[in-house]
Amino acid sequence: MKDHTPSRHRHFPSPPGAAWLLLFFVLVASGCSRQKVTELDKSTLEKDTTWSGQILVKGDIYVPPGVTLTIAPGTTVSFQKIDEKSDRNMFAVDSPYYPQAELIIRGKLIARGTAKDNIVFTTAEIKPEPSDWGAINFLGSDGNVISYAKILNAYNGVHAHGSKVEITHCEFVKNGVGVSFKAEEETPGVPWFGVRSSLIIRNNLFANNKGAIGIRNSDAEISHNEIRENKFFGIWPKEKSKLSVTYNEITANGRGIYLYQVQGATFENNNIYDNTEYNFAMAEAQDFPVPAPNNWFGTTDRKKIDETIFDLHDDAELGEVLIEPIRKEAVAWKEN
Repeated sequence: MKDHTPSRHRHFPSPPGAAWLLLFFVLVASGCSRQKVTELDKSTLEKDTTWSGQILVKGDIYVPPGVTLTIAPGTTVSFQKIDEKSDRNMFAVDSPYYPQAELIIRGKLIARGTAKDNIVFTTAEIKPEPSDWGAINFLGSDGNVISYAKILNAYNGVHAHGSKVEITHCEFVKNGVGVSFKAEEETPGVPWFGVRSSLIIRNNLFANNKGAIGIRNSDAEISHNEIRENKFFGIWPKEKSKLSVTYNEITANGRGIYLYQVQGATFENNNIYDNTEYNFAMAEAQDFPVPAPNNWFGTTDRKKIDETIFDLHDDAELGEVLIEPIRKEAVAWKEN
């Protein structure tokens, strides 16, 4: 483990009087503020583990069943960019795994920051880009918590197959997709095959990702989030997804809500307005209705509202977004 703390025994020329005292206190403060960096190569956690301070991840970290990884408030977890042909991947590089460095959670993750001391998951690269690292990847895992955290520059900030995760008071910025979760349907034989994911996503910010939240054949409560300026979509539910989407601010995304064969989702009491393509859009296979009552679309002009919704009124083979009744004013979406 490398100690990056500057030596306090160096000798500097001594400026006179008050200037010398000022320089002394600046140097002491600078030395005290630096932290040791714990470097972690590809590895499996053998027992319950707590991370704190500065963590540099240089390959996949696997949390096996029965093991809990706890991350303390104020911790920064940085991921070094790796090549998929390197020996730093724990498993294969096909779904549900990523070619980039990732946390693979089969046990449990408790990453509970505070409003004052957020946890940060980010890239270690000098020039950060989306997809510099893989994901916080939950596979058949239960009882997970991510709270008061910033998740930056991942391929998928949080990814879940057949898992339960509570995500609150977090910021997802400049990722490929902020949160993506599904039932496991592609890998027969794994313990979580056929298990639906179940997420609580509340009081978070999703901004400047390629997409904010993607769901397939899973369950979620999505409430009190700010979802803005994501390039392609705000929320993209697919197939039999039991969703309650309420009290969210969804604006300035490519498509606010994008629907693909969705059954079981309800969108109510949200502000869904000024998305650049559509506020609601149905994909080709969405041939049944979706309830979306009591939302605010930025106007009470029905013609203008209809122009921001792509459904059977634009293509007779599609279902209808059922928007009646329409709110006459914006929703107070922030939770007290």
